Amino acid sequence: METLVDAQRPDAPLMPNPAGLCLAHSIDEAVNLVGSSLSPHKLKVNGAGSRVLANLSSLNLGDCAMVSLRYGFDVDIDAGRIADWFMLKMTLSGEGRITSDQRMAATSYRSIFITSPHANTRFRMSASCRHLTTRIARRVVEERLMQKLGRRLDRPLEFDLEITSDSDFGRAWWQLVRHICEISTDAPTVLACEEVRNQYSRTMVELLLHAAPHSYSAELNRAENPQLPRLVRRAQDYIAAHLPEIRSVAEIAAAIGVSPRTLQSGFKQALDVSPAEYVRQARVQVLHRALLAADASQSVTSLMTAVGISSFGRYAEYYRQQIGVSPSETLRQS
Repeated sequence: METLVDAQRPDAPLMPNPAGLCLAHSIDEAVNLVGSSLSPHKLKVNGAGSRVLANLSSLNLGDCAMVSLRYGFDVDIDAGRIADWFMLKMTLSGEGRITSDQRMAATSYRSIFITSPHANTRFRMSASCRHLTTRIARRVVEERLMQKLGRRLDRPLEFDLEITSDSDFGRAWWQLVRHICEISTDAPTVLACEEVRNQYSRTMVELLLHAAPHSYSAELNRAENPQLPRLVRRAQDYIAAHLPEIRSVAEIAAAIGVSPRTLQSGFKQALDVSPAEYVRQARVQVLHRALLAADASQSVTSLMTAVGISSFGRYAEYYRQQIGVSPSETLRQS
């Protein structure tokens, strides 16, 4: 049986608005064309290639836009901080590379990559590489998240840099993007309606917030699932109040009067994480806020210690996986 990832093999015929294909024959044309559709950037062309430097097809959906892009040369793209947008990048053919501050990953059809508005982002694309990128307005995503939480955000909204295509989010995102591309190809007059385009944008924002892992996922899950088991809510309250001194899951279980096994089962069923993973994620988030607010007299080690972290190297890796950069990089930025 063909799996989703198998179905999205390179050269899959996904193109938004194929009737609006645009070509660029010089570096200036390519920078202007891609910059107006995605974001301003610097472009470096490497080696020889085709006569066409770039071909691009884009579909404006209001607060979102979908862009298919292929260069005729090997290129390096320095996008800097893409402050106003979240970019979800899918590789349809070839392979490339994405660098987000100090984190680097190879791009392929196996994964979806989400840029951070707080990180310097660079891309490398070969002449055989074609990307389908969805641009989503950061303002809209954050406003919708605040509506759901019922309060203002107290830390940056950060998505995992890389999400596999065979995850629940990956499967749903591929299917949604494929559907929109097929509508654009087979029934383009449908997307001439502004309300239809806006509805697709709203669907993309909802899917991104609900299914893609991010720094508010656990809190959003609690806000939208008030019927969480009482023992899970009590454990969350205890963890929030005693985070620096917590040393074991058994300690949390004893504090709320249940067995460690019951606590493990409750977290797995309600939040799909273990209590230990929940504590780890909470410590990373508290550390992230502390690093952003730190001054020059504070060190990463002292801030880690303040939130109960003793395994500095291990948590530095957890932090990089969850936030996308190292703790020391966040401290330098602050």
